[in-house]
Amino acid sequence: MTASSFLHYRFPHAERCVAVYLAAPELGPLIESFYAGYRCPAPHSQQDVARVLRLERDDGAYRVSGPNGDWRAVTPGEAVLYYEYELTAALLEDTGSFVQLHGAAVCTGSRCLLLLGGSGAGKSTLALGLFLGGRQILADDALLIDPLSGEVQPFDRSVRVHEASLRGLGVDPAQVERASLCRPYLWLSPRAGVGVSEPSRPSSFVFLESDTRLSCERLSAAETLVRLMVARLEDVPERDFKCLARLAASVPGYRLAFEGLSDALARLDVL
Repeated sequence: MTASSFLHYRFPHAERCVAVYLAAPELGPLIESFYAGYRCPAPHSQQDVARVLRLERDDGAYRVSGPNGDWRAVTPGEAVLYYEYELTAALLEDTGSFVQLHGAAVCTGSRCLLLLGGSGAGKSTLALGLFLGGRQILADDALLIDPLSGEVQPFDRSVRVHEASLRGLGVDPAQVERASLCRPYLWLSPRAGVGVSEPSRPSSFVFLESDTRLSCERLSAAETLVRLMVARLEDVPERDFKCLARLAASVPGYRLAFEGLSDALARLDVL
């Protein structure tokens, strides 16, 4: 990689691409591993570029510029975290035809569990734990749902969790591929076989809760719909409501609390 170069990414359903100006070549190998499946050739016209991100050195530190503003990072690890966050946001900007939810999706055969909940609820951590327990990850952080078919689209991105979160689930962090620049975070790349390549229809909505006295509780369709509307990443009321109301009426929703991965596996297996 040269001292400064452009990388280009495009979601399969997006009309335009995202261009990344990279002027920190020491981060190149790790940066290029993110969204590797969405790399595309340079466009013929700037009109085909939806947004430009920048990652460059700035007075001994790093500067990351993207949809959410400018970030100043002191360490390479911080720079990579900000970059991945901004690239995700930029790619999602051009996927307006999908209903977007904040969550993760894991698959076993034809079953697709959607893990939802607030920030810090443990969605990514549980998804990674379930992957280590034999599931496959369809998507993490952002769920893209086709408003007509109700299917969740594959989201080929690395899964990131904090070491302490994984230990709290009872999982040895040594099992997970890590990037040394980003400690104490662990990264699982789609190249490790984590990803599912075909869309999948949800079999259950699982809303993670912190109250371990709760165990597992079935929700009404109305309560499931309310929680799905809260989990949206963008606000397109009429389209989102129609899609999510159909799903809430046909797909069961649950509140789930658990202690450790073995407990989560046992409770999810009966859904």
